[in-house]
Amino acid sequence: MNYYEEMVIIDSNLDDTAVEETVQKIKDVIVKQGGEILKAEVWGRRKLAYELNKHQKGNYVLLLFKAPPATIAELETLSKVLDSIIKFMVVKLIKKKQIEAATAVPQKAPVKEVAVETKAAETVEVALQPEGTENV
Repeated sequence: MNYYEEMVIIDSNLDDTAVEETVQKIKDVIVKQGGEILKAEVWGRRKLAYELNKHQKGNYVLLLFKAPPATIAELETLSKVLDSIIKFMVVKLIKKKQIEAATAVPQKAPVKEVAVETKAAETVEVALQPEGTENV
C-alpha cells in the first residue's frame, strides 16, 4: 500500500453537516477499498486564491491515508460525481518519513542576545539575533 495526501475544496454554501457527510463519503471509499485513514483535518471556510466555478470561498479538507493504488481511481470518480466538491487533488507520498515530516512542528533557529547601546538614553536594549550572524 502507498501513502497519499488528498486536498478537497467543498462548496462553502453548504452547512457543516453537509460538509461532514461529504468527508465521510470520501473516507468510506478509502476504507471499502482496503485503505486506512491516518489523519483528517477540516480547515474550515477560506477565501480561494481565484474564483472557481463562481465560488470565491470554499471549505478545505486535508486527508492523509494509506491505500492500494486502485483506490485513487475510485476517489477521482467520486469527486467528479459529487456536486459539493469544487476541486480536489491527490498526491502520492514517496516515503513514510515524509508523513512524519509533514506532521512535525518546524524547529526555530537558536537565538542569541546582543546588547546594543543607544546614545539618546542611558539604557541598554537587548536585540534578538540568529546565531552565526554578527552586528553590522
